[in-house]
Amino acid sequence: MVLAYLSGPIIHANKRRNDFYRFVFSTLEELEIEVFAPQFLPPASAEEIYRRDVHNVRSCDLLIAEVSNASHGVGMEIMLAIELNKPVLLFHHSSGEKLSRMVLGADGKVLFMYDELKEVSRRLLGTDLKKLTVANCSKCESQVAEKIDNEVRCVACGSLASRKKG
Repeated sequence: MVLAYLSGPIIHANKRRNDFYRFVFSTLEELEIEVFAPQFLPPASAEEIYRRDVHNVRSCDLLIAEVSNASHGVGMEIMLAIELNKPVLLFHHSSGEKLSRMVLGADGKVLFMYDELKEVSRRLLGTDLKKLTVANCSKCESQVAEKIDNEVRCVACGSLASRKKG
């Protein structure tokens, strides 16, 4: 079974996007993808959260992050997933804060802008999340692709990926 890690700001209520978390969680379950979502877990000590979340990023097959608002924890989770060569799908609401240049310049990710959750749904349902890999696209800035038959296609624009990374 494929395991997805759902990342997003948790501590500051004004930065949380609970509708996004619930929506993505239920969509992934419909696709029969197991989801680790710390947003729905009870409070724990800082040490427990660190160990638990690092363990789950290490164990996941892909990371999906809501990055409309800055969060140190989300940045750490993204960086760990990238270092482990796991595909990272970033979702940024058009009304969100400016995205960090560090995140924008990172390898192994694809960035999707959205205004409504139906756009997130279209992306998730239109991608075989069970067949993702990290690969450069020669046409756009995406570095996440689907392995379909003998091809590797960009999840952002559908072009053939130029080369596999890592």
